[in-house]
Amino acid sequence: LLQKVHGRRVHSPNQSRNDPLEEDVQAFLIDEDQLHTFDDLTKVNPVTPATVLKCLQARYRLKVFYTHAGCTLVALNPFQPIPDLYSVDVMKEYHYATQPQEFKPHIFIVAEEAYRNVQGQLEPVNQSLVVSGESGAGKTWTSRCLMKYYATVAASAQAVSSQDAAERIERRVLDSNPLMEAFGTTKNYIYIYIYIYIYIYIYTYTLPLQNYSYVALS
Repeated sequence: LLQKVHGRRVHSPNQSRNDPLEEDVQAFLIDEDQLHTFDDLTKVNPVTPATVLKCLQARYRLKVFYTHAGCTLVALNPFQPIPDLYSVDVMKEYHYATQPQEFKPHIFIVAEEAYRNVQGQLEPVNQSLVVSGESGAGKTWTSRCLMKYYATVAASAQAVSSQDAAERIERRVLDSNPLMEAFGTTKNYIYIYIYIYIYIYIYTYTLPLQNYSYVALS
């Protein structure tokens, strides 16, 4: 593996200077202008920490904060507000798309896929979304985005506007955030993090000429 010493790349003692993998890595990284185009890290060849991080870094510089990695979505914390990225119009764009997977990577793709798996089956199928990362990576924000998305797409326009429902969900999450963070950053005596579970119930019922959906949290 490559190591950095005083900012310079050097070979680890047990690696040959003629390692074919290193040559492939250098050949891949030489075309820096193309690194940002990899919206799925499984397309990177070779897949190494150096190539993956360089691609993410290139996308981050262009303010592209989401990247697929197969069935996993990699999210980078922008450390700045980007309201246009999570607007109701963007939610509806992903929700009403025939193939949202063809859109650029976004947390709403993951949310919509789970939503369709629940709504599109003869029998409801429970879905689980795992949001993980280091402290400050944006787990709470991502959870808020997911819940706001479901509140928006499932809210009945006749009963209450989608925007009002989404704002109500967001307020509840914000109010509970201090407690969630307190548990989320607490370690027990064997240094294993305590996990937070949020249950989202999507109810759908039918009345003459109309379908209604609403979201409940626990």
